Amino acid sequence: MNRVRIVALAAVTLGAVVTAGTKFQQAQQDQGSEAAAELNRASVVPVDGERNTPPAGQQRADATGGSVPSLIGDTYTATPPVTASDTAPQDSMTDDSVRIARADEAVAPGATPGTGRSDTPLTEALNAQHDTRPAEQPSPAMQAPEAAPLDPELEAELAACAVWLVVTPSAGAMLETSVYAPCDGGAHVILSHSGLSFDATLGEDGQYLAQIPALTEEASVSIAFQDGRVEHDRTEVPDLADVERVVLQWDQPAELQLNAYEFGARYGSAGHVHAGAPRTAGVSDQGFVTVLGDPQIPGGQLAQVYSYPRGETPQTGTVTLEIEVPVTDASCGQSITARTIEVHGTRSAQIRNMQLDMPDCDGAGGFVVLPGVLPDLQIAQTDQQSN
Repeated sequence: MNRVRIVALAAVTLGAVVTAGTKFQQAQQDQGSEAAAELNRASVVPVDGERNTPPAGQQRADATGGSVPSLIGDTYTATPPVTASDTAPQDSMTDDSVRIARADEAVAPGATPGTGRSDTPLTEALNAQHDTRPAEQPSPAMQAPEAAPLDPELEAELAACAVWLVVTPSAGAMLETSVYAPCDGGAHVILSHSGLSFDATLGEDGQYLAQIPALTEEASVSIAFQDGRVEHDRTEVPDLADVERVVLQWDQPAELQLNAYEFGARYGSAGHVHAGAPRTAGVSDQGFVTVLGDPQIPGGQLAQVYSYPRGETPQTGTVTLEIEVPVTDASCGQSITARTIEVHGTRSAQIRNMQLDMPDCDGAGGFVVLPGVLPDLQIAQTDQQSN
């Protein structure tokens, strides 16, 4: 027994569409009824390529009229149900190798079951039935990649770019400040301690060393970078009680100078202590000046600090303090602001803000001297006697 399969009506119709032009010519020769009958028949095609005679009793649709019905119109008529012949072998109907497609089950796409009419044009129905393209699948949601672990060499390099700030106490109630920032060579930074601030430039290797006069016993120093990074360190200053200290602080481009005249000294004498003759910190029986800040930084903060270790001197007397401002092209006709901080041992610091209107720019040069702005320091042999 040959294995056969009954092809659905739409497949036969597809072949009929291809030969529509030829059938139209045949219709001109009064053979349209035969073309319509062949169109509406269900075709039984053997798998092995042999063509079998349609079984007896198969119903055929009669063509009406002498013209060929439209193959694409909305009035397409479905094939009547295909029934098995009474004379066909019974076992052929129960063989699993044969699949019979009933016309009332093979409804064209868009047609209403039982009516045989389609609301969809034939060409669209054929395209929909024979469209074998795979359905588009939605793209999977993008997921953020997991962070890969840092390479050990890169991690070590990042660790090497850390900033180290170390502050330790030193003689004369000073704060020995060490900065190491290997990835910030030549950077401009701001160092601050208890109201005292100044701008500085790190070395090309990222190092910077400074002696900062302590203003509090519990001393904290910070360093701030231009990108917002800030580091802190703190230490204790055990000998602050033995020191008299005055700070003069201002902004560029002004040039100020703090002069200290110890025990009746005159300008330019041995007892005249200033930035040009600062002396060394930690030496008994003499005061010293500390210069802070980088004058090459435009608009940077600068400071000068005079300190006298009163608990270590056998002398008793007065130290006169004086502020001197040179008249230059950058300062003439300008209003200069400055700040002073006075520290007397462990007592609270006294802060003063001052403003100075400089002379007009007449090219004469010279200096503006401000005596009496800062009070004299009374130096005694011991702290108990001076208080």
